[in-house]
Amino acid sequence: MAVNATVLYPAEEGATFDMNYYLKTHMPLVSEKWGQYGLQGWKVIQFQAAPDGTKPYSVGALLTWETADGLKKALSSQEAQTVFGDVPNFSNKSPLFIAGDIVGSS
Repeated sequence: MAVNATVLYPAEEGATFDMNYYLKTHMPLVSEKWGQYGLQGWKVIQFQAAPDGTKPYSVGALLTWETADGLKKALSSQEAQTVFGDVPNFSNKSPLFIAGDIVGSS
């Protein structure tokens, strides 16, 4: 069963995020390092404020994996150190990482 991992970068005061680096360098690195573990693709979302004006997150990435086992292997791999070690090159805040099974889609 396919799995989605969601990575959320906070929009708190003082947070910085280099979208150009993220799209042109980091996400291709993610594909290169984790494709062997079943990463099928990714999407990046730049969030707007909610209707009440709050904006807890500025950017999110949705990563789709063939299986939960593939995601687990990627996260514990040597390549994960390279992927996570690249975060300070585009963000000064650590992201929230959540994952779950895809149970419906259109």
